[in-house]
Amino acid sequence: MKFLLKFSYVQAILWPGLLGISLSACSALGSFGGESFTLEGELPANFSLKAQAQYSVANECNGRWQAKTFQSNLDSAPHQYRFKIPVSYRDGLCEMKLGKVGLFIYGRYGDKDWQQTYDNGGLVIVDKLPEGAPAFGEDRVIAKTAVCSWWFQESKLYLEISKLLNCRGAGAYLVRDELPGGRVMLSFQVDAEEEPSHDNTWVKFQTGWKPCLPKPGWSSCQTPPVFKTFKMNGRECTVYPNCTE
Repeated sequence: MKFLLKFSYVQAILWPGLLGISLSACSALGSFGGESFTLEGELPANFSLKAQAQYSVANECNGRWQAKTFQSNLDSAPHQYRFKIPVSYRDGLCEMKLGKVGLFIYGRYGDKDWQQTYDNGGLVIVDKLPEGAPAFGEDRVIAKTAVCSWWFQESKLYLEISKLLNCRGAGAYLVRDELPGGRVMLSFQVDAEEEPSHDNTWVKFQTGWKPCLPKPGWSSCQTPPVFKTFKMNGRECTVYPNCTE
């Protein structure tokens, strides 16, 4: 049983385009000329990536913390991104140390303002790798590919088809002592097969997916299923994604 990754309609409306520093409890960020690592990879068409590096103090500095945000552009063609992320730096008397990197993967599936959403990932900084987690090779590189799937549903807010984004493998464990000078190559690709956001709400046929009426008080299909029409791009449709059979 799939569960919604987030409140999808809030996702669709909130389309953050934050650049630069997003959070700070110290003064303005100090020099980032110290140790760093590179996060880079490939993004599909109509995707962008935001990485939010969060830092805590490594010395007595009244519990202050900071964050720095890196953002790629959304492009209509497949494209690359590259961020150089500090591992540590000084800000006045504060010795700042990277704690984690939150990843926000944004995807657009239509031209309307609400036809966009995102999913999360993250880079977790650890002292020791969990069993089975990939490590830096001799070339100081970790390479991974995340697979993103579109989950479609009937949007009660817009009375059409809306989609959620589900990205599997969008992150990694990174050993702190091995991180300076390393390269994390995290690429993203889109699964060609779309699925409903909830199981047993659409039925798959050779011509595509058909939505069915739910049982009273339930979201799942009646038995036997009773099919209905739905709206997509202003059209009355019977099957997704081709609208008509």
